[in-house]
Amino acid sequence: MTDQTTPPRSEAARVTPRRRRVPAETVVFSSLALVILAVVGLGIPMPSPTVQIVLLGILAGVLGLPHGALDPLIARRAGLWRTPLGFAGFNAVYILVVVGVVLLWLVAPVLSLVAFLLVSALHFGSDWNADRSVGLRFLAGFGLLTVPALSHPDQVRAIYVVLSGDGGAVVASVQEWLGPIAVAGLMIAALVALRHRPSESVEIVLATVLGLATEPLVFFVLYFCALHSFRHLKGGFQEERGGGRQTALLVVVYTVVPLLAVAVFLVAFGPGGVLSEQILQLVFIGLAGLTVPHMMVVTYEIRQRRAAGAVLL
Repeated sequence: MTDQTTPPRSEAARVTPRRRRVPAETVVFSSLALVILAVVGLGIPMPSPTVQIVLLGILAGVLGLPHGALDPLIARRAGLWRTPLGFAGFNAVYILVVVGVVLLWLVAPVLSLVAFLLVSALHFGSDWNADRSVGLRFLAGFGLLTVPALSHPDQVRAIYVVLSGDGGAVVASVQEWLGPIAVAGLMIAALVALRHRPSESVEIVLATVLGLATEPLVFFVLYFCALHSFRHLKGGFQEERGGGRQTALLVVVYTVVPLLAVAVFLVAFGPGGVLSEQILQLVFIGLAGLTVPHMMVVTYEIRQRRAAGAVLL
């Protein structure tokens, strides 16, 4: 006899589609963004520029640096080092690249600022539509870094002048002029992401509104710490399954050492200049120095994975 309570085989074979989980970083970033936008909408004043710069230094160090601290592990997965000697060699080359970028900034600050913005556009744009073309990702990252110059040109100009002298004002003016194109690029990226990754589309739209409505440093801290660093740090720990303690120890060490070096610098040279400007220079020039080798390592690993996939196919 056939059990009348048993559904037909065709129905039993149907699988209810799994609901997409919203990434934790999307929830955190979106929640904080909405809070900040509500604060702006209510007319509540933001902290003073000096307080913003100090908070930028603290939060970028504590929440931003850790995701780059995973680079040695990424390099190991990519085969860049296998032995203790190789690990030492990797760190030596990494530090040399950082020092080289910083020295180049001191010699050619405007050129370095432009290069940093272009490299960062490609790097940050990869937070969205990662499986799409490089051009689309660059368009999103370019928009992310350009929108603040459209809505707060004077503040962006002042930041760039601190970082690269009077020539930085020209860079800010060019970004302001390109602002409408930047917004359009972000909207295109949001539309492309909407079909397969709605959460990314929400992030892009919120980031665009945040960049237009809030002061540049507030916008950057929120995006960099609550979304970009969060996403990459979470992904790094997921890649290192089973190595939780080792991974956590590496992150702590590679975060604390640069922060101690910055603290020593500020104590030694702080009295010789405006502290807030020194913090601003340390954060962004330091990020430039770290972003270049970080991107080199990440890009190399991606290429190794693609090559391995092609071989398997």
